[in-house]
Amino acid sequence: MAKNLTLPRGRWARWTALATLGLVCASCLAQAQTIEGVPDAPLTARVLGVEIHTSDPEEMRYWILRKLTDRYATEKGIEVTQGEIGAYIDGMARIAEEDRRQREAHREEIEGRLASPGLGDADRQALSSELDSLDQLQRELDGMSGGDDEDAEETRQARRTVAAAFIRQWKVNQALYQQYGGRIIVQQGGPEPLDAYRTFLADEQRKEAFEILDKSLEVAFWRYYLTDSMHSFYPPGSKEELQALETPWWQ
Repeated sequence: MAKNLTLPRGRWARWTALATLGLVCASCLAQAQTIEGVPDAPLTARVLGVEIHTSDPEEMRYWILRKLTDRYATEKGIEVTQGEIGAYIDGMARIAEEDRRQREAHREEIEGRLASPGLGDADRQALSSELDSLDQLQRELDGMSGGDDEDAEETRQARRTVAAAFIRQWKVNQALYQQYGGRIIVQQGGPEPLDAYRTFLADEQRKEAFEILDKSLEVAFWRYYLTDSMHSFYPPGSKEELQALETPWWQ
């Protein structure tokens, strides 16, 4: 049975995860390759004339999907404007500020409970540990915002690269959903049209845009799209589902 809708545990956690993934994705777009993966690894698949060398089915799936969605975005004329990048960065700043206020309120709540004379030792230890974790997170966030002017400029440029990568991916998701429909799942990177991706990939495989050469990896390749228990779905027909790919989640 498919899971019910489960939102990410924290928007700041989502943002940091997205930032890391976005930088990786953006670097992958920088240059065209005829071979992806490790050349000495087994040749397990081909996609749009590119050889995929890996024994990891997840890496194989990543490269196949990356190449196909790059072409799809080009065919659909999907582009990212400077205004959209600015809106994304502003949205992330709002999310970070909201998260900061929530952390501060939670910190004050913990300090108030720790001041209670009737608090048991086990509860006191657990709350103290949680407070230490909040303090450590704040120190890490403060460290990320430091640095000289050159570091600040590099950070700004990296942030814009991240923004462009994620806006582009959201637009690809929206276009696939508009074309194929189906169910939408909740991901840290935002809503993902799971059924649309499965149909898209099946169409591309039939058209021989990609071929899985190592058949022992084929089941693992499709598992993500065929195993409902792995995902959290927006309730079918719900307001959340209808709006998921209408308006970007960072706005």
